[in-house]
This record gives sequence, C-alpha cells and structure tokens, in this order.
Amino acid sequence: MRYSGSGDLLDAIKQRYGEKFGTADLEKTSLKIISNVDGFFILRCNLDHCKHLLETLGSMNGKFVTLNMSGTLRVLRSREEEIKKRFIAGNRY
Repeated sequence: MRYSGSGDLLDAIKQRYGEKFGTADLEKTSLKIISNVDGFFILRCNLDHCKHLLETLGSMNGKFVTLNMSGTLRVLRSREEEIKKRFIAGNRY
C-alpha cells in the first residue's frame, strides 16, 4: 500500500476502522505494520477481517492505494520492489 497522509499511520487506520466496525471487531483484526519505507507499507491483518480493512482504507479520502495482496508475507516481500517500481512509473494496478 501507499500512504499519502500525515500523522501516525496505524493510529489513523485503527481509528477509522473502529468508527466503521466497532472496537470489538478492531481487536480481532490483529493489525500490524510489517514494513513502512518511503510511504510504501505492508500491513498485516487477520484474513477474516480483510474485507473490512479494505473498506476502511478505501473510505479514508484517497490517502491509501492498495497495490497488492497476498496470503503470505514471503510472497509479498518477493514482489515488493517490482510493485514499487511499477507504481512510481505510473503503471498502477
């Protein structure tokens, strides 16, 4: 994902998620930032809450762009540099 907002990234996501789906649901998501370099980040969540997380990110006024998703971090990390290069070159997914 790419983030273009200001402030603490995880707090912003958690606040919005809690507003939309409640704090009980937020606790079950197990949100964690795995990597955050140059505005590109990898966010981990519980698979059962993935749809709610994508809906939350989409509702945050264009601050987030989802570039790729994977069931495993290993696969996602192997794609990370290629994804960044394609996004910067203007070939959005």
